[in-house]
Amino acid sequence: MPRLLLICAALLGALVLASCATLSREQCEAGDWRAIGFNDGAEGRPADRITSHVEACSEFGIAVDNAVYQTGRNEGLRVYCRLSNAERQGRAGERYFGVCQGELGVAFARVHGAGREVFNLEAELNSLDSEIDAKLAQLRGGNPTPEQVATLTRELTILQTERRVLELRVRSADQQLSSLRRQEESRLSQAGIAY
Repeated sequence: MPRLLLICAALLGALVLASCATLSREQCEAGDWRAIGFNDGAEGRPADRITSHVEACSEFGIAVDNAVYQTGRNEGLRVYCRLSNAERQGRAGERYFGVCQGELGVAFARVHGAGREVFNLEAELNSLDSEIDAKLAQLRGGNPTPEQVATLTRELTILQTERRVLELRVRSADQQLSSLRRQEESRLSQAGIAY
């Protein structure tokens, strides 16, 4: 019985390690390092991502072609490092790893940060909406006492006021994002930098 547990534990450990690998055996054997690098760049992955690929492929005795990978990654970064993508990634709440270089990188970080602010405020708004829905469900469900009705009504009034204020903050953050993006596009255009 202890031997069976040991075997099960070893298999489980192997599965966990395999699920952490960034590349499969097939991907390592195919060795399309330019495409792998391109995908990592186009997804905005940090430069140290290659270390994970080296570790994954070394398990199969396969070496990574760093130069070809970096060529592909740089091509992918040209796709990723666009201000339209900075806004989209920020609004989606995606993390930015600082992979865009120079003035474009500065602009990307600013626009991404402003987009992330919109995302965070919208998440707060969604949370507040859930809270309001829960209070309304309590008010409509069962048989609340007059005191409970009064308390819930007061709480709903406060929450709805908070919601109106938060909606204004979301609109303001959205306008600031649009304005910032236009400013950064203008700044980059004047410097002759594609954005």
